[in-house]
Amino acid sequence: MSEAGGEPSPGGSSLSPDEEAVVDEALADLQAQEGPVDRGPLGCVLSVPAFLLLLMVPILARSYGLPSSVAQPLILGGIVLLVLGLTLWFTAGGFVRGHVSAAAEAGLRTLEEWDEDAGTREEALRAATLVVMNAYASYGPSTVQSYEPADARKRLGARLPLVEAVERHLLQKGVTYPVFTDRQEGDEGDPPARNDPTP
Repeated sequence: MSEAGGEPSPGGSSLSPDEEAVVDEALADLQAQEGPVDRGPLGCVLSVPAFLLLLMVPILARSYGLPSSVAQPLILGGIVLLVLGLTLWFTAGGFVRGHVSAAAEAGLRTLEEWDEDAGTREEALRAATLVVMNAYASYGPSTVQSYEPADARKRLGARLPLVEAVERHLLQKGVTYPVFTDRQEGDEGDPPARNDPTP
């Protein structure tokens, strides 16, 4: 008998109602957490005006006789904003992906070390939810996998059926896309990531 309640299916091929409730609770906990903020859009917002400023100041200086005491600080400010904006734009995604990858790795490690005799079924269900919901990371216009499913399958070994059962339940709720199970007909578009507020 599992501590999550109800009789678990052999091999974890499907979940009991009590186990589904544990997964739903784990999902609610994940959705309540605040992930890292994607600063990429802010980088774009800073870069475009900075670029325009750097483009316009020399034109204004030549056309309207803008004094160098005004033009030089404007150019310096534009350069600083452009560098800051480009840095945010190109590096912010790494912070988001790193956060999601770390969460997925924590779930994978828990499942690798989980002992069915010593550990609770709830612990495994929560870890499986973590693995499935952190399979993708979204930042800016990009959505990427946070881990390689083929490698994760090998690491999960005998725990894979349990993770697939959790994934099927989450697919029915419409909060994720397939990672370990087959993509169903009609599933299109990019998968909603754990850090995406509108799955």
